[in-house]
Formats: sequence, structure tokens, C-alpha cells
Amino acid sequence: MKFLDIVSIRSEEIKFHAEDAESNDGEIILGQPDLLPVPPLPQGPRKWGAFHLAGYWIAEAFGTQYEVASSAVAAGLSPGATIGAILLGHILVSIACAANGWVGAVYGINFPVYARASFGIRGTSIAVICRAVAAIAWFGTQTYQGGLCVQVMLEAIWPFFKTFPNHLPTSAHVTSAQLLCFFIFYIIQLPLLWIHISKLRYLFLLKIVIMPIFGFTLFGWAVGTAHGFGPVFNKGTVSTGSTPVAVLFLSAMTSAIAPKSTLALNIPDFTRYAKSPRTVVWTNIFALTVPVTLCAILGVVVTSAVEVIYGISTWNPLEVCTLWESRAAAFFAALCWALAAIATNISANSTAVGNDLMILFPKFINIRRGQYICAVLGVAACPWILQNSANNFVAFLGGYSIFLGPVAGILISDCYILRRRRLDIPALYSPGYGQYWRLSRYTAGFNWRAIVAFTLALLPNLPGFIYKVNTKLHVSVGAVYIFSAVWPVSLCVAGSLYLLFSYVFPPAISINNSSSSIQESLDEKEKVCGI
Repeated sequence: MKFLDIVSIRSEEIKFHAEDAESNDGEIILGQPDLLPVPPLPQGPRKWGAFHLAGYWIAEAFGTQYEVASSAVAAGLSPGATIGAILLGHILVSIACAANGWVGAVYGINFPVYARASFGIRGTSIAVICRAVAAIAWFGTQTYQGGLCVQVMLEAIWPFFKTFPNHLPTSAHVTSAQLLCFFIFYIIQLPLLWIHISKLRYLFLLKIVIMPIFGFTLFGWAVGTAHGFGPVFNKGTVSTGSTPVAVLFLSAMTSAIAPKSTLALNIPDFTRYAKSPRTVVWTNIFALTVPVTLCAILGVVVTSAVEVIYGISTWNPLEVCTLWESRAAAFFAALCWALAAIATNISANSTAVGNDLMILFPKFINIRRGQYICAVLGVAACPWILQNSANNFVAFLGGYSIFLGPVAGILISDCYILRRRRLDIPALYSPGYGQYWRLSRYTAGFNWRAIVAFTLALLPNLPGFIYKVNTKLHVSVGAVYIFSAVWPVSLCVAGSLYLLFSYVFPPAISINNSSSSIQESLDEKEKVCGI
């Protein structure tokens, strides 16, 4: 008992004045500090502006987006069509990010609390577990990529590191040098996880300065040295096998959406610290659509230039660094990619898991503890084995949006259509009573409408997902084609079914008239006591 008392997290209270409150006393919200709504300025830490939010997406851009066009071009889709598909994918996912980000900016709540409105106080565990699994896996793979960046940097400083002796067997799927660099990166990364999420804006502000300069420099080198855009841009669409061009296009679109499907859910974790909801909406749409797409174009340009300059074709930016004669250039390029990996792990992965574990175990886990638990689980997953021995695992991560699309569809349809953007904030923190718990609306904290809609939305894409993970299984061609647009299909199906169930089986309480919250009510919040 004493140990539990030591590790338990004390609660704080917030006095919340609802718009229909009959007195100035308001309602008292009791909860873990990191879960409570973030007060607006000047009391609260809502200091994120347009540049900080743009830096968030630029940090994401220089990562998986660089190689996102590779599979589509290799499959036979022309670079022009590939870029168009990627742009379309980013537009679609940016709308979801803007919609969910607006909720965080207005109400000051994070994703797990936001999901309580549609899934229920207990039902939200379904949504957060879906997101946490993907985030833990991505944390491990990003850390492994960061370790490879460290290896390039060490080889640039000390060339003899290339001959570092390997004492591990082939079955380990990693060399001694790679494993050493992995843990060097891991140790460097650990202290940065201590930075509170509200202070991450400084990291993203740094990224918005460094990464565009690096991107334009890399672009200038590629075009200047190759005397043009190279042969890749001259390729037309050549469909290999019997796959229609439309399916290749949709697959490229889905590849662009997949890494961002997690962020489309956990974006309120960051926008709750934003100054203005309007800034959140337009910054998300612009920054995700333009800079992130430009990074995908950069990948095509550099790959094409490398084919001209060195006579080889590679989509791996670290392999490009090793081809340069300038060791300084290789070092700084690898450093920039390492910074991108760290920023992605903090923002998209560890923070997401921290918030998810915090809602599941609020008495014992805050966001920092959750982030370090994510770091431990990320290493326990042995990402070097997953990346080097299981190509199907990469396919699994790419297709994991089959679980994330339905959650996004249910959240958006519930908030914007059913509730007309009105959330009952005190009820979101009221287990055992309130409209998100009681039997007349939800069943002991579970909204069966959301759970059934989520389950049914998996069915159209499930055969294609199974085939993507294991191509040896026999699955109908139609199912594979449907899966090429997995995220938008699952989002629309889940959202439509949720609306249908909510109108055909309406709860006892009106779903269009939440009784106690609009965005102005947040301006009346005040801290009652802090521990």
C-alpha cells in the first residue's frame, strides 16, 4: 500500500462554469493534472502559434514521407501521378486533422478525453488501444532509423568505424555497430522525453528553421549535379501485372495517409495548447498539404538524381549520404534526419502512448511516465528484427489505418453532426454518472453504437488487410482493390453507420442539445486548487 501511495498521482480540481449554470459556483472537475482541460491564456499554457504548428508537420515531413513515393513508382505509377495521389491523400487526412484539432483547441482536451464523447467513459479504451499499438511499433522503428543516422555520423567522423567488428550472428538481423548506434540514439533520446508536451513548441520552431534549409540544399544539389530532374520524371505509368492504374493511384494515396492516420487522432494532444482554433484549422490544412507533399517530391527528385550521378537507384536517404565524398555533408545530413526521427518519436509516438496510458491508468501514469513506458516497450519489440526480417510487418504498419480510419470517422460524425460541436465537458470527467455513462444513454460507460459501427467498418477492408500482411493467402481481387483506399473507406463507413445507429436507436437524452458546454465556457474556467 505504501508503494502504491508513493507512485500514485494526486488529482487536481477545476471549476467549470457551464453556459446554463444557475449560479457562479459551476461544476467541479476532478482529475489527473495532465488529463484536465488546458486553461486559455493568460492562466493556461496555450502559447502555440501558427509557426509552432507548422513546425510540428515539418518535423513529420522529413521522415517516412521522403520514401512514400517509392513503392508507387516501383509498382509502375508515373512520378506525376504518384505526386498527385500523395497530394490527394494529404488533403483528405488534413481535413480530419483540422476537424479533430479544432476540438482540442476549443475545449482544451486531449484525444483520449475527446473519444469519451463518442465511445463512452470506458469505451474510449478501444480507441486509445488501437492508437497505442501503432505508436509503440512506430517508436521502435523510428529509434532504429535514428540509430542508423548515428552510424552514418560516426562513420563520417571516424571512417574506421565502417570496419567495426561484428560479433552477432546473422540470425540477430542486426550488426554490432548498428546495435551500438541504436542504443546511443536511444540514450540521447530519453532525456528529451522529459520535456513536457506544452514546451515542445520550441523543438518544432527549431525544425521549421533547420529542415527547410536542409531540404532546399538537398534539392539544389540533386538538380544541379544531375543537370535536371533525371530519368525518373521521364517515366510514364506502366502497370505491372493485372493491377489497374486506378488501384495503383489509390494505393499511393493510402501510403501517404497511413503514417498520418495516427496523427489525425492524436492531434488534439497538441492543439489543446494552441492560441486560436482558427489558426489550428488553417495551419493543419496548409502545412500538411504543402510542405509534407513537397518532401515526397524531394524524395523523387533526389532518387532520380542519384540514378544519374552514381548509376544506382535508392530511395533510402542514408544510403545517399554514404555516397557523398564530403564527410561533413554526410554528417550534417544524417544529423538532420536524426532530428526528424527524434521529433517524430516525441510528438507522434511517445506522447500519444503517454496520453493513452494516462487515460487507462490515471491514478498511476501521467504523460511523462507513459512516454518512458513507450520507450521501454519500443525496445522490447526488437525493431531491428521487425525491420530486417519481416517485410510483412512493414505492410502491417502501412495497413494499420484499417483500425484508425473508423475511429476518426466516428469522432468527426459524433462531434460535428450529432452534437453540432457542443461537448459536455464536466460529463467527460464523470465516471459512474453523466450522459457519457448512465444507462439511458450509454451502457456503464460504453456506447454500443460506436463499438458496433467500428466493428462493422472493419469488415469491408479486413480481407485485404490480411492479404497485405500475408500475400500467400488467397483473397478475392475485389477485396484487395477495396483495401487500396482503406482509410477513406473505413472512415466513411464507420461514420455513416454511427449516424444511422444514433438516429434509428436514439438515446433518451437529446443528442443535438448537450446541456453544458460551448467553446466560450472554457474562458470561464479557473483553477481551484493545485497539488
